[in-house]
Amino acid sequence: MKIWGIADTHLAENRVNTMACYGSVWEKHREKIIENWHSTVSNQDTVLIGGDTTWATDLSRAMIDINLLNDLPGKQKFIVKGNHDVWWKTLNDVNKAMPQSMIPLSGNAIETDGHVICGTMGWLAPNDPSFDSLDMNFFRKELALLDEALQAAEQLDPKNGLHLLLHFPPFTTTGLETPFFELITRYPVSTCTFGHFHLAHEWECVPQGKIDGIDFRLIATDFLQHKPYLVWGD
Repeated sequence: MKIWGIADTHLAENRVNTMACYGSVWEKHREKIIENWHSTVSNQDTVLIGGDTTWATDLSRAMIDINLLNDLPGKQKFIVKGNHDVWWKTLNDVNKAMPQSMIPLSGNAIETDGHVICGTMGWLAPNDPSFDSLDMNFFRKELALLDEALQAAEQLDPKNGLHLLLHFPPFTTTGLETPFFELITRYPVSTCTFGHFHLAHEWECVPQGKIDGIDFRLIATDFLQHKPYLVWGD
């Protein structure tokens, strides 16, 4: 089994491309994602989907895009909420609506083939230049959910690896470590994937690779040129 990751697909049921302001990389991005997914992911693989999945504003419309991803190759697909996923109201409602092989994560963990996958959305941290007082409640909630997710993952005894999926990076827009990073390093995490960043200066600043034994990776689809990233496996 291989584990792949991709985030920020920003699907829109074939409506206007709302990400075009970020450059030509977003031209026909839906078609590029589908084509590259088919060329990399097998039906035995697992895929981590790191939030901002669809621009839909309610769950029923979001399921059009969710079902599109569900029909692509992959035995299991794990998904977290992004800050633009306004259709995701509660974990319970999303769980009920999802196809069986599409597993939402929000402070929880799942064991699969000796690997443990856990996740939550994350948020801006107080040391981020963009943080303001309105972010504090979200920050505290998501930091608590991250701790819950990591505790649950550790209890599942991850023999082959503990893989953390976030939407927000555990780093600031200027590349500094946040309280999310500090919490992550207290647990036996193997990989940490995240999205959210779409600007060139953010890509240049964000730390990637092995840090304290954890492989941190940005999996925003535009950064990846819309090709799923191999998180785990040969």
